[in-house]
Amino acid sequence: MLEEDLLRFRWVADPRISPDGLRIAFTLVSVDIEADEYRTHLWLVEVPPSGQSAVPRQLTFGGRDSQPRWSPDGRTLAFVRKADAEGDAQIHLLPLDGGEPRRLTTLKKGAGSPAWSPDGTRIVFTSGHNPKLDTAEAKKPKHEPSRIVKRPEWRWNNEGFHDWDHLDHVWVVDVASGATRALTCGDRFRESAPRFSRDGRFVFYATDRREQPWFGKPSEDNDLRAIPADLASPTDGGDALVVADIAGPIGQYVEGEGGHIVAIGGVRPEQPNSYDLADLLLFEGTWPMRSPRVLTQGSDLDVGQSINSDQHAPRGGGEPPLGFTADGGVIFSYIWKGSAPLARYDLAKGTIDVLTDADHEVAAGSVSADGRRVALTLGSLGTPGEICLYDLESRTLTKLFDPNAALLGDGVLGEVEALEWTMPDGVAIQGWVVKPKGWDGSKRLPLVVEIHGGPHTAYGVGFFHEFRVLAEAGNLVLYTNPHGSTSYGHEFGNRLQYHMPSTEHEDVLAGVDLLIARGWVDESRMGVTGGSYGGLLTNWIIAHSHRFKAALTQRCVADWGNMWSSCDFAMFSPFWFRGAPWEHAEDFAQRSPVTWIEKIETPLMVIHSEDDWRTPIAQGEAMFRGLLYRRKPVVMVRFPGENHELSRSGMPSRRVQNQQHIRRWFDHWLHDKPAPEYGV
Repeated sequence: MLEEDLLRFRWVADPRISPDGLRIAFTLVSVDIEADEYRTHLWLVEVPPSGQSAVPRQLTFGGRDSQPRWSPDGRTLAFVRKADAEGDAQIHLLPLDGGEPRRLTTLKKGAGSPAWSPDGTRIVFTSGHNPKLDTAEAKKPKHEPSRIVKRPEWRWNNEGFHDWDHLDHVWVVDVASGATRALTCGDRFRESAPRFSRDGRFVFYATDRREQPWFGKPSEDNDLRAIPADLASPTDGGDALVVADIAGPIGQYVEGEGGHIVAIGGVRPEQPNSYDLADLLLFEGTWPMRSPRVLTQGSDLDVGQSINSDQHAPRGGGEPPLGFTADGGVIFSYIWKGSAPLARYDLAKGTIDVLTDADHEVAAGSVSADGRRVALTLGSLGTPGEICLYDLESRTLTKLFDPNAALLGDGVLGEVEALEWTMPDGVAIQGWVVKPKGWDGSKRLPLVVEIHGGPHTAYGVGFFHEFRVLAEAGNLVLYTNPHGSTSYGHEFGNRLQYHMPSTEHEDVLAGVDLLIARGWVDESRMGVTGGSYGGLLTNWIIAHSHRFKAALTQRCVADWGNMWSSCDFAMFSPFWFRGAPWEHAEDFAQRSPVTWIEKIETPLMVIHSEDDWRTPIAQGEAMFRGLLYRRKPVVMVRFPGENHELSRSGMPSRRVQNQQHIRRWFDHWLHDKPAPEYGV
């Protein structure tokens, strides 16, 4: 397993099951090595007769095709295609009985998130097209003009600067004629997730219409609204009907019979928490519905969330499975103790049945129209993801397609062992250790500790290429879920509120001690690394401990005061700190690794992307310059054209380079290999 093997992976994403439950359309993502780009195509796999193997086949060859959506009669796929890297994505139609795709929309700023009407004559979608500005006569200026900024959030990592003249609004297109018309408009609020109501009379959508959401209590809040599907002229949404409204977010949703709506979201307390669970909600009754049944209340399950992996499909899309079943239940997924199973909630009994095991993660899925089958992208420690079918009547799971079977066959990878240790306060901490292939435990090895970002996310049974590369380079790789991680309930995750970082690194070091006690680790050759929050905690650990021979901080946080004023999201809501830096100067300073830089002796590599707006590159520069000033071993690797998502969805060649730098740094310090390019 080498860094370059990343270029050979193929990823399956956004599995969409046909209305009859017999076919699954999905997006297959691969790497065009010569172009140094990802390619996305639509594929189809049919559920084979018993005893036979499924035979997937490619449907489109455009190279930038995604978001397959079945027509109600199952004869046509709507999908989104970009003609080239710089072009606008447009909705196309693919007849499944033969023929070429037909482009349906031609809007400047493109179209996405298509959803069919119940009768199959219309498709609702989102677009940033502005009919008043995006005319044939409009000319693009030679040089980008200045921007007027009036809000604390003016850009977003991996998306770009907010364009208030081209917010996403709801549109509808006639399938036969291709005629499009806007249903919503405006330069203040955007809409997302449009869907037709089951009777076709209304179009639902999600929106946050707070004027200043960054000051809001709760910090997350949006509504589900509806407008007539035959609306003659677009509305700014002020007169839209409120369908569902709670003090908190309403995310993914599905309408069932009788107007019931199941959704992923949560009622939030007025005092913001650092971490809140996402619940399974059931809205019933007449509009506006404001008091949903919280189906997962008291369960401590985090619904519709995912666990960490550097191999979730880049550019693939998809969403968690959610829908009503034929036998009076609701299908959903959740995360728990590092896994992400599929589950069914019984509406009559109020019970939850777990349908898949703890060794797999549900990355995406969809429920058939009759509520009898579920299409899944299912990942594990051994594969980034497979297309699977779950039959709800027989309670059987069938693997239909593994795009990496040849690459990741038996014997290719080393063992991953789950671990658990108990802290002095009695709380159990979970972790995993990746072992080099063929290692029998008789020889002490160097150790690399990996720390996840977030902090409110979780490691688990997701596939990690980076960990495998480091293990095959002759290291044990330990990854853990310290306090603040998700999938262990609200109290465990919210433990870091107003205390980040503080003592959570002790959870990580206790895992290191466990491996040392087993006689597996050469204590003189240990390294530590992590990204985002993991970069913050890496900085914090080497400022408070000299146990590690080398460290590598990725897209880190180093100076909370600077972070408050420069990151893409507004830290106005008191969920990590109680106020602004000048109001709590000592707290901001004490939590900032740069404050403790005089204590750092560990050689450090800083990896940061120049277009990172989540943790801007000045964070990494602060660590780099501070240690240079002190004449300590330090080097910085900067990636132009990349953002906070480098290791997960950056350009393929840069992702390979990123892993090469990580391995070479630890090769030098833990294996005594020369690395003259780093000046060490």
